[in-house]
Amino acid sequence: MKRLPYLAFIFLYLVASALGALDFQIPEALDISGFGTILADQMAAELPGKPYETGPFYGRTPRSDIVLTSANPDIKVPASGTVIYVQAEAPLNTVFSFPLGGALSILHPESYISLISGLNAEQSIKSSKQDTTRVIGSLAIKKEEMLSGGSGSGVYPPNCFGLRLFDARNSLWVNPIFLASWIQDRTSPVIRGARLTKSDGGRASFDLGAASKDRRITCVQGSYRIYVDAFDTITPGARNYSAPYRVLVILDGKSVVDASFMAAGCSEDGLSFLGTAAPSGEALATDGAYNVGQLTLTRGEHELQLQVSDYAGNRSTMKTLIIVY
Repeated sequence: MKRLPYLAFIFLYLVASALGALDFQIPEALDISGFGTILADQMAAELPGKPYETGPFYGRTPRSDIVLTSANPDIKVPASGTVIYVQAEAPLNTVFSFPLGGALSILHPESYISLISGLNAEQSIKSSKQDTTRVIGSLAIKKEEMLSGGSGSGVYPPNCFGLRLFDARNSLWVNPIFLASWIQDRTSPVIRGARLTKSDGGRASFDLGAASKDRRITCVQGSYRIYVDAFDTITPGARNYSAPYRVLVILDGKSVVDASFMAAGCSEDGLSFLGTAAPSGEALATDGAYNVGQLTLTRGEHELQLQVSDYAGNRSTMKTLIIVY
């Protein structure tokens, strides 16, 4: 595995310090996808030609979970803790962002909470020979215990499980991909395109091209939002994908935008990705491009470089010469 970028090391150090005795490990899987992506797009991969087969209620909201495709119908508990929530197969309106099917939530040290979904939750609890009404807040569960699933639950197809990690002290949904030490990713993320859009609400938009070629554009001076259409395939040859870890925009040699999918803020207004205000729908455009930040262009000639990195430090870049009048 390639070395992680410096900021990722800092983040992992802070996570490790905060987690204390958590010892969290994402179970090994055949494929992994999710955090920051759009559920409808992932469902389209599962159901080619029928992207909304399971209903339009998912919307176009970035996801705070990752999805593991397993080789077997069970999943290992990622860390020891206490069960605080149990849900059997549920209707669409649940207390969480998406229909989870069977789910189990575990309280870990340092106020971290994991949520495992796509389970046969009742069967998992019954296997512990516990009365479900007495389980909440009293059932200790150990790392690498097996939870039953595999039949397809909620939005998850057979042998697929959702996993979320919540930092209750800081109200953050943490991206758990950093805690999958088994990942061997040597493939760079893909930049499908990028554009600048005038921040004053006008329709002026300028295509920055794609990673395969450099471009030259001409525009008026002012403030612009930069949108990046990029994704990262973590497992070689897999059709599923995740959002890229980090997007860095360098203007004339200076960093002007540094956005990442380390975590998503959580408040009464909803989730906040990439530093945008909640709700999370503001983090992306209608075409799925990520709203990574804002920059100001003054008159003259400027070189803009876009760098998109994944969790393993693989990087894709593109350059654009901008003439501002």
